Amino acid sequence: MKEICKVYKPEILACPICKSKLAYCYTISNKLVYFTSGKRMRIKNLGYKCPNCEDDTVYVSQTANKLCFKGYSYSVKVVATISLMKEQGRSRDYICDYLYNKGIEISDRNIGNLYAKFKEFENYNYLEKIQNAYQNMMDKYGQIRLSIDSVKVFDEYIIMVYDYFTSELLALKRFKVDNEEGLRTFFGEFLNNELKLTVLTTIRKEAVIHPILRELCPKNTKFIPYVKF
Repeated sequence: MKEICKVYKPEILACPICKSKLAYCYTISNKLVYFTSGKRMRIKNLGYKCPNCEDDTVYVSQTANKLCFKGYSYSVKVVATISLMKEQGRSRDYICDYLYNKGIEISDRNIGNLYAKFKEFENYNYLEKIQNAYQNMMDKYGQIRLSIDSVKVFDEYIIMVYDYFTSELLALKRFKVDNEEGLRTFFGEFLNNELKLTVLTTIRKEAVIHPILRELCPKNTKFIPYVKF
């Protein structure tokens, strides 16, 4: 199969501190990632730095960050599929065969590892992590930036919240697709019109979470859609 390569740079190329144009420094990650479609794509995430600020901050693409489950060569949707099938009582062998038929190679050991990592993220004390991230962002940048992704797997939405500056996963939560009130309550725990939230990278306008985010975020928040994949 011919390898497809996608290259991503930060969605915003201006320094949040001094507004200078960011400059390429080095490639942060270069991974071959499996997707539920069976495709394998090489995802390159390019790092950029401010040429004027004397710090070590490297800015990356939030699109590239969200395409790969942190620390692994599988998409979030692949990992979420594994986790939901495990909770349905499917065996490792069954899940391996299911994914193999989609063109995804994975060992039964990795099934267990990915499920454990997914549950670890899901069981985070996400409000504490988000509040700590908010404080760190305000201290360093004087503003808050987030990246929020949504993936539909079977009859559930998997919602992931990332720190825009560090790409750290702050929250991973699951909701039934018809549980709009649950989504609104979840986002309302950490989003409000008083936040100094300046940038939010997220999925496109047609997504179910977009109007909820628009309602909860400050009016001057800049919404940036993930680069079309």
